Amino acid sequence: MTIEELNNELKKLGVSDDRYYLHGLFGSTDDKDKIAMTIKMGTYTAEYEVYYRERGEKHSTRTFTNENDACEYVLNKIQEELTIEKVQSVVGFGGMTVNERLYATGLMDDFDRTKKKNKTRAAQILRILRVDEPSIKKILK
Repeated sequence: MTIEELNNELKKLGVSDDRYYLHGLFGSTDDKDKIAMTIKMGTYTAEYEVYYRERGEKHSTRTFTNENDACEYVLNKIQEELTIEKVQSVVGFGGMTVNERLYATGLMDDFDRTKKKNKTRAAQILRILRVDEPSIKKILK
């Protein structure tokens, strides 16, 4: 995945430009209070630095030597943030089944799609929905 493809994928997901910064090429015009990726020349190759800038300081910095890996990481982090926001908007998870939790958060279609193609993302959705690990393993079999 390239930076341009990442931007296109984020647009498909309906992610606002002000939630991310991609080296000044896509997304917001600055990297304040959002996930960001910058490209710089390393010792032998280009390096892709992914971080979150808050109050003027970089946090959770990860450096990649591969554009695809960096883009996949950014996409995963933004998807995780969106999923957490959906879950936090729902009250009363305690008495709900897994299907009820998926439906109430609007994650049913996303989960069904990822269950077949990306089990890591599907497991991430279930963890955010507070499903226990033994149940996650059974569901994803």
